Amino acid sequence: MFKILQENPEIATLLIATTFTAVGFICKTLIDTFLENTRYKKVIKKAFWTEKLTAAKKTSEFYYEHLELIGLMIHQIDVQLEQGFSGPLYDSIQETIKKLSDRNANPQSFEHHHIHMFYDVDTKVFDDLNTESFLIIQQMEKIEFSETESLEKIEEKLTKVKGLLMDLKAKHEKKKSTYKEYLKKIREDISEFTK
Repeated sequence: MFKILQENPEIATLLIATTFTAVGFICKTLIDTFLENTRYKKVIKKAFWTEKLTAAKKTSEFYYEHLELIGLMIHQIDVQLEQGFSGPLYDSIQETIKKLSDRNANPQSFEHHHIHMFYDVDTKVFDDLNTESFLIIQQMEKIEFSETESLEKIEEKLTKVKGLLMDLKAKHEKKKSTYKEYLKKIREDISEFTK
């Protein structure tokens, strides 16, 4: 074979050129495949984190809006307890309860639900707390005061309302701490990514 290549240099040149071309083509294909896979993984990772950050942002906005309302509710309960149920604040509490219920039932955007693609948010906890709060509110609404009742009976009803308000406050505090736990997990995860 070596003798044939010496006698026919054009065949030798063709064979050498073909071999190096084939090796070069195989190397280029392998490098391109590796670079494309790396580029594809980067694009997928970028899309994943973009979606995750957007979901975290929307969820944070949703949770903070609820935290604001719950904080206002707790503050109003505290003021109402300090005032001894006098003045127009009792109606204000009912108004806030209605606002809170409306926002829970009809959020302006459902984009915060994207967070469930990335985190296991136990909405059952929130549903249970909302149900328990609603039941407390129903009990409060059933308590009616009459001018013909004795002072003793009115004091008894006020004590019951105060107890229900304290229970309602405890439910809101629990919901508030649960929201904060989830927000803390989300922030920790995002801060790990940005390191």
